[in-house]
Amino acid sequence: MTKADTSQIPSIADDSLNRSSESGNADLTKSETAASADGITMFASTLTAQGDQEPCEEAKVETHAAMPRSPHAAMPRSPHAAMPRRPHAAMPRRPHAAMPRGPHAAMPRRSRWRFSLREYMGLVTIVILATGLVFSIRRLRHLEVEVAKMRSETGYLQETAPGQIAAARAPSDQPLTYRVRVRVPEGASKFRVAYSSLWPSRAAGPQWYGAVPMPGGESIVTIRVLEDPRDKKWKIASLVSSVEGNQRMATVLPPKHVTVFRGSHDVLSTGVGRETQAVQQTGSIRLLDERWLVGEGALLLYGDRPPTTDQIGIYAELQPDVGPL
Repeated sequence: MTKADTSQIPSIADDSLNRSSESGNADLTKSETAASADGITMFASTLTAQGDQEPCEEAKVETHAAMPRSPHAAMPRSPHAAMPRRPHAAMPRRPHAAMPRGPHAAMPRRSRWRFSLREYMGLVTIVILATGLVFSIRRLRHLEVEVAKMRSETGYLQETAPGQIAAARAPSDQPLTYRVRVRVPEGASKFRVAYSSLWPSRAAGPQWYGAVPMPGGESIVTIRVLEDPRDKKWKIASLVSSVEGNQRMATVLPPKHVTVFRGSHDVLSTGVGRETQAVQQTGSIRLLDERWLVGEGALLLYGDRPPTTDQIGIYAELQPDVGPL
């Protein structure tokens, strides 16, 4: 191919483009035509370098025919179709474009059930404290019932002044058995519980059979009239129970007294009751004064005078351990 032939390539390309436009591609834009012409020129230069002697016009026509058509070739265009789009047309919208504006714009509504960490911890603490309080109240009530039951079974001594001795009757569920709760101060002073079954006529007090020493603190004193299973004899016994142990003493009853205790008679009780009775440690407390009303003068009230006849009964007294009985 000669230089003269090469110089004719643009005109041949223009003729080919004109023919293509007349066959249905009249809507190609000037930019697309210029791009096609540049591609054809590069292809013709390649053929010239290879020494190809074929007619350039046919090569240009075939090359143009093999090129794919633009997807927008058949679409109608507006007068502004060839204008380039603005650079900011494809930019994403600003995040705050949809946010309300103005001083009176509606703010997002906060949920009424949202809590901060501090509020949550405070609420949990209140719930835990309330639960613990409920369980403590229930346990306290249960303990109060248990304490009341224990007091009803073993007796209860109220608080007294320091140095005083106190006593209160405790319940008993057996016949001829009496129980008293006693409290004596600890220290050098000693105390004892004396017992008897006889108040002699014209006497100021019972005829004491014996006495059991009392340890310091609270103790339970039990006085019983029963038949000793070891020797089959009826006795009056005194038992003192404390944290230090038990101390017991018993005395055999006369046959006349056994007959009275085993019979059915009225009894006059003037000893301590369920309420706490306290006196100074130099005084004494009559724990039991159970008199069996037997005989003709049984119902005679003698007041502060000593009885005119022997009074059979069960007697016990808490007294300082000084001197003889």
